[in-house]
Amino acid sequence: MLPVPQLVERCRSAGMRMTPQRRAIFEFLEGNTDHPTAEAVFRAVHRRHPGISLATVYNTLDTLERLGELDRLELGGAAERFDPEVRPHQHFHCTRCGRVEDLFGDVPTPAVEGPVGCRVDRVRVQLVGLCATCRGRERPARRRGSSPQ
Repeated sequence: MLPVPQLVERCRSAGMRMTPQRRAIFEFLEGNTDHPTAEAVFRAVHRRHPGISLATVYNTLDTLERLGELDRLELGGAAERFDPEVRPHQHFHCTRCGRVEDLFGDVPTPAVEGPVGCRVDRVRVQLVGLCATCRGRERPARRRGSSPQ
């Protein structure tokens, strides 16, 4: 995502009216690596701007996505998350705590061809499993033949 001042200008030139609430959404997202849901963005911005609506948050996120300044992540059954990091990268999603981490560098990406006549613009690879913190909370597996103590 562009820095807030540049993003404000880009959105204005795209016809978006700039309000203090929208600017607060931009400021919340700038440098955010938590991959927040729309509801998390709403809660954070609502503290400073109690008059903001969830619809404003969704509309702003939709506009940022359309402008290529934000990616929408669909994590299979979980609420959609939003990523202001638009440089090419992949994600790791912890199925226990829900944390999403950006992965840069050499992440295996399959070569994919679309159906005949179609153009593939992007391939998304998502690694899914347990993060190190959640793995550390797992109870060690009992060995066969050992008795519980």
